[in-house]
Amino acid sequence: MFRMSSYSKAKRGTTEEYPSTNESEDFVEVMQVENDEEEALSIKVTPRHESIGIDSPHQTLDFCTTVKARSLPEDDDNARAPVDIVVALDISGSMQGRKLDLCKETISLLIRELSPQDRFGLITFGSDTNIVFPARKLGVVDKESILAKVRRLSTCGCTNLSGGIGLAAQEMQAVELPHEVRTIFLLTDGRANVGVSSKNGIVSLAKGCLGSSKKNRPISIHCFGYGADHDEEMLRDISQATEGGTYCFVEQDSDVASAFGNALGGVLSVVAQNVSVTINIANEAKEHGISINHVKHDKATKQSDGSYLVKIGDFYAEESRDILFQTTLSSQWEEANTTLPHVTVSVSYLDTINKKLVSGHQITKCTERSAGNEVSDTNKHVALQSIRVNMVEFVSMVEKIAQNNKLDEARTIVVEYIKNLEVEAEKMDESGNPLIVQFLAELNNILSGLASTNQYRSYGSKYMNMQRASNKIQRCVNGDGNVVASNVYASSKKKKWSMKLSNAQTK
Repeated sequence: MFRMSSYSKAKRGTTEEYPSTNESEDFVEVMQVENDEEEALSIKVTPRHESIGIDSPHQTLDFCTTVKARSLPEDDDNARAPVDIVVALDISGSMQGRKLDLCKETISLLIRELSPQDRFGLITFGSDTNIVFPARKLGVVDKESILAKVRRLSTCGCTNLSGGIGLAAQEMQAVELPHEVRTIFLLTDGRANVGVSSKNGIVSLAKGCLGSSKKNRPISIHCFGYGADHDEEMLRDISQATEGGTYCFVEQDSDVASAFGNALGGVLSVVAQNVSVTINIANEAKEHGISINHVKHDKATKQSDGSYLVKIGDFYAEESRDILFQTTLSSQWEEANTTLPHVTVSVSYLDTINKKLVSGHQITKCTERSAGNEVSDTNKHVALQSIRVNMVEFVSMVEKIAQNNKLDEARTIVVEYIKNLEVEAEKMDESGNPLIVQFLAELNNILSGLASTNQYRSYGSKYMNMQRASNKIQRCVNGDGNVVASNVYASSKKKKWSMKLSNAQTK
């Protein structure tokens, strides 16, 4: 038996969506009444236009599928899934002084905040690699003994990045009966110059070490690039070796605690993993010749039946992900003012809180073909998500231009894009929308990063890599605590932990 939102009903394991004017009821939330267990994810399908006249020139219709994660109790450690974390810390010579001191303080704060149910491990890499502390549950060890080892860390040698990744993965893979949430925090300030040093070689190594095995699921990796000298493209690609990882540019020494806190807040609030969405055309719509034109997502795969499978990774509490797709519109409607099922969407995932697989919760979205040529207003959420996708594509283009040392050209098109976005937002009456405000701030930071060749290499390229990835996956990955606090993608858990570790370090 299921309990549904007021406009949805259960029907043989699926749900059918009916029109609702109440915005608070937009998401189909399916909950098991018997166990009163809230499902980790809810889904919603929104068309750009709710109604399109039969005589209008429109031949296609854009949709947005939104997947939204549940929240978690604010201070209930038992409500979250336990985690396995291994920190891989660069202790090469360039980390000497304040850099290493701040990293040691941050790692110490992290250890103190983890609960007895969590596992923690620490490895270091300079020219050589070393296991400072093997991955173990913190409930069976003396935290003070670990903290003492952290305090004794010192710098040594060059940067054996491949060795650090390999040893961290080895520690994680050696854990018997691992938790579902497993991640590596990798922090480095330089470029690989010992061991495997090419980008392709290290990324291939990361994929091989962190990928799924017969026994365990893949391990995510969060890469923190410290300062101006690290290879942002390499760290970005390493973070994408498996699902759930991120790349964060730690610009200032003081940002390291906030960056770790931001990432930790996410890891400690994972509610769903291996999330996949299936998008299809409803059977009645297929009979009218309707099909999916394309899905705007790089993880979308077309299936033999014409549907699309989209893998969207893991979800932290309160996160939302949006998938844009376009369908054809049929002219074969027998009469006007009819509403027929148009698209069906289902989601499958591992619920890490309730420790169960969830599969096949499905909703169907109807589209109205009215008489005449009138088209209903554009849905603002769909329009904003279209702007987000275009923003990701635009920043990628700017990166390519800048990489070819055409900074003047890159600055010119960024200035023009800012003007166009401001005009578009004003037309939508969304100039004050937090997402638009954030995009404009990011674009101005990108413009700052293109001021000179030196500024681009030390800041601009790193910032663009980070923010493009952030908007692509709709997840806050910034290291600056002030930015995290105002970021539209940052959940309450990420904000809390970013502030908590940052404030604790300044005391």
